[in-house]
Amino acid sequence: MVTLSVIYLITQANLFEPVNILKFADYLYLEGDYQSALNEYRRYIFLSNSLKGEIHEKIIDCLIKLKRFNEALMECEKIEDTTKVNYTKGFIYFLTGKYDRAREYLVKIENNSKFDAKKLIGLSFAYEFRFLEAEGFISLPKPLPKYKSPILGGVFSLFPGGGHFYCGRLGDGIYSLLVVSTVSALSYYYYKSNEDLKFGISVSATVLFYSASIYGGINAVRNYNYYQNERYLQEILKENP
Repeated sequence: MVTLSVIYLITQANLFEPVNILKFADYLYLEGDYQSALNEYRRYIFLSNSLKGEIHEKIIDCLIKLKRFNEALMECEKIEDTTKVNYTKGFIYFLTGKYDRAREYLVKIENNSKFDAKKLIGLSFAYEFRFLEAEGFISLPKPLPKYKSPILGGVFSLFPGGGHFYCGRLGDGIYSLLVVSTVSALSYYYYKSNEDLKFGISVSATVLFYSASIYGGINAVRNYNYYQNERYLQEILKENP
């Protein structure tokens, strides 16, 4: 009985050896259990003074996987390598969509093949649809997107449905034309019939639908341009995975 107890204690003691804790943490990470891996990495740092820089990086990676970005940023302060800190912070801000902040750190990294900062800078501009600026950092597919003019969209919309036709949205353009034409015809009919109340209501409806048609035409141009940007962004991401 005493021998079994000694063996058990020795076995348990081995489980608390830092090297075994690290192996277990790495195993948990590979299994996708990032929260448990994070706990084990922190336990390793508490028990061991070796590999601290490397383990802090693994902790940051776990925090990023868990989307605990603020904690990851704070953990960066424990890394001694300034270049690595700048890249990691830039990467975290990039993931959170704070592209200006990301570039503040990424531009500090110059010609370091280990950290592809230029690619992240280029992609940050691309996500903001600032493609001409992105072109200075990453390769872009040709040709660049072509846009419609919101001003022309508004001008064409003075004719009901014209803004939609300008953007190639035939169905929406026909619908706008029919609606405005219908209420306009009703207004004219009630005017000729001297039905003042119905005329007033129909004129108000005409003004409302006509205004909506103009706004819809301008908005159609904005949506068209946004779609062009989104489509082009997906092409960029295919070329820069």
